[in-house]
Formats: sequence, C-alpha cells, structure tokens
Amino acid sequence: MKTKILSIIALLSVLVLPAIALAATDDVEIYVNVSISAVIEVSPATATFNLVTPGVDSFPDSQAFTITNVGSVNFTQMYVSVDVPTEEATNPLGTGNPVKYEAGGFVVLMNETMFSSNNWKFVGRQEWNLTDGKPEDYKGHESTWAKAWGYFGNNSRQYFWELSNGTDGYCNSTGTVLKIKKWAVNGTPAAYDLTDGVTGSLTAGGGKSWGVNTFTGGSPLDGYCVATYRDCDKIYIYQWDHGSDFPTCGDNWYIYEDPIKFKPNDQFHFNITVWVPKGIPAGDTSSSTLTVTAS
Repeated sequence: MKTKILSIIALLSVLVLPAIALAATDDVEIYVNVSISAVIEVSPATATFNLVTPGVDSFPDSQAFTITNVGSVNFTQMYVSVDVPTEEATNPLGTGNPVKYEAGGFVVLMNETMFSSNNWKFVGRQEWNLTDGKPEDYKGHESTWAKAWGYFGNNSRQYFWELSNGTDGYCNSTGTVLKIKKWAVNGTPAAYDLTDGVTGSLTAGGGKSWGVNTFTGGSPLDGYCVATYRDCDKIYIYQWDHGSDFPTCGDNWYIYEDPIKFKPNDQFHFNITVWVPKGIPAGDTSSSTLTVTAS
C-alpha cells in the first residue's frame, strides 16, 4: 500500500511541472537625419486653350493647378513668371504670324485667396510699339519726346499708351514717361489725347535693362508693375514676377506669402485662363513656360 501511494504522488509531480522557455532581448536605437530638399511639384504639368476667340469678354474655362511641397523644408513665399520677355524678343505686330506671339503673354492667373472676388491678373503681358505708324487720331496729340505708342489689350477693350524717353534718350532711365488713357479706344479722337492720361510713377533701371512704373488714379494699369524697355520699343505688364531683370516694384505680389510657412506636404491652389486681345492672327502661338518659384 505504501508503494502505491508514493507512485501516485510522483506521477502528479511530473504532470504539473512547467516547461522552461528560454528568451533574450536587446534594443537597437534608430536614428534618421533627413537631408535638406527644396522641391515643389505643380500639377498638372500642361495647360491647353484651343480655338480662343480674340477680343471678347468671354474667355475659356479656367484650369486649376495644385502646388505641393514635396521636399523637406518650409517656404514662406511663392511667385510665378512666364518666359515672354526672353522668348518674344522681336515685335510680332504686323507679321500676321501667330508663332511670333508667346502664349504666356495671354495668361491671367487667380490664386486661391482671390477665388471669391474673381480677380484675374496678367502674369506677364508684353505690348509692343505699333509698327504701322501713328493712328490718325493720335497725330497732333503726341508728347514732345514720344518714342513709342501702342495698345494695352484687355479682352474686348484696348487702351492707348505713349512712352517718352528719359534724359539720356533711353526708356529705362530718369525722365522716362509712360502715359495711358483711362478709357478704352472707342473710335473718337479723344481716346488718343493723352493730355488727360494717367502717368506712371517711374523707378529707373539703375543698370537693369528695364525701368518700372506703378499707376494709380483709375487707369487700366492700376495695381500692376509696368516695365519699360531701354530701347523704347515695348512695355511689360506683370503682377507676380520677382525673378526677372526688373527694378523693385511696390505692386509686385506673391501668389503665396505667409509667415506660418508652406510646410512639407502642404498644398496651395491657383487657376489660369487666357485673355486674347483683338488683332492676334489665327493659329498656334508659340508655347511658353510658366514657372513657380518658392523661397
């Protein structure tokens, strides 16, 4: 009997004995240093406007664009420019050739802060000296030092302007005078009489190829920067271009400016369409590049 009891106790002891699991751990600290990468991405990458009717107040549906910060740094400012001043280097007026005109000169832009007001602005509109002489109604109204004259085309409206050279004979220097009429050309001589036109406030080029004017007083150029080229053959109307060969202009804006900063993965939006003025020949114009710069 004693032997039987001891056997039972021994069997129970084997059944309840736990298995011994062997395990060991150690830790690895992970360190990652992200390099500086200043990169933005604009999508889509192209914009096409077909069969645009010139000289009308209706214009093509706008195209929407998104700027994304795909880099690793913050930005506080962004501006846009088109390559019209460099690519449209010769006067296209009178050629009858659409290829002589840069598409970027027709682009108007509205950033997302302006959507509610529907406030479109030219990115860079280049206007040239008329090549076929003076309009009949302008004769007798010229300023003494007038060197160039032409039209600022804004959809269906055209406004007559006159450029007089500065004291050294150029149009980017002290004494340069740019005038524009307040109201559009309407077939009457008064539309060409600039004695009551609005005169720009000039910042001389100071070694740059362009001088720049700002306007107030109800002119169609109010709020724009208007650059005048040294050779007096063209003017350039822009709103957001901080990178070209222009003097400082108080009316030059940024499409984005915020001290809170445009952080990685942030997005910002803008729309563009085109305003084609009267007198542009039918066909394909030369393609242009619109550049977004962030800093």
